[in-house]
Amino acid sequence: MPRRSRFLPPGSLHHVVNRGNDKRILFETPRDFEQFLLLITWAKARAMVRIVAYCIMRNHWHFVLWPAAVGQVETFQHLLTTTHAIRRRRLTCTVGEGHIYQDRYHASGIWSEAYYLNVLRYVESNPLRANLVKSSAQWRWSSLYERLGHPRHILDDGPMPLPENWLELVDSSLPESVTDEIRNALLKH
Repeated sequence: MPRRSRFLPPGSLHHVVNRGNDKRILFETPRDFEQFLLLITWAKARAMVRIVAYCIMRNHWHFVLWPAAVGQVETFQHLLTTTHAIRRRRLTCTVGEGHIYQDRYHASGIWSEAYYLNVLRYVESNPLRANLVKSSAQWRWSSLYERLGHPRHILDDGPMPLPENWLELVDSSLPESVTDEIRNALLKH
């Protein structure tokens, strides 16, 4: 049975997530993270999609994507996940041993300014919620790190400026109802 196509219209924003199969580790060393960031840059240049937020965790990743044309999200995700899976299998000498990712990516639309800001906070505070850092600014593999003066040429401006106290907002807890809303939106797609 063919998969249902996703509704990812140009000009709209999308929160996109994927994780390792069975929540397995995708990135073991700082070099693994850095190589993935280079892969993001490569895939982004080919798909021509705008990335307004991202966070790479050990067993999953998040993006907030803002396509300008039909197919940019799909092309970016295909290039990124396929190439990463091939490289990961070769690196770990596990070619032919099943899927790297648990499923195709999950994507949910972002349809309001308030929800946009909450999703960006959710994405960029991921390492803090996981108790990996004392401040989200310390996680080197996220858009927040890039926003704070460490350019990687991955991040694009979003549709609206972020508040001046952005780091403070990211490091403050989102209400549980907001995190549940964001997670549930991803599960539907």
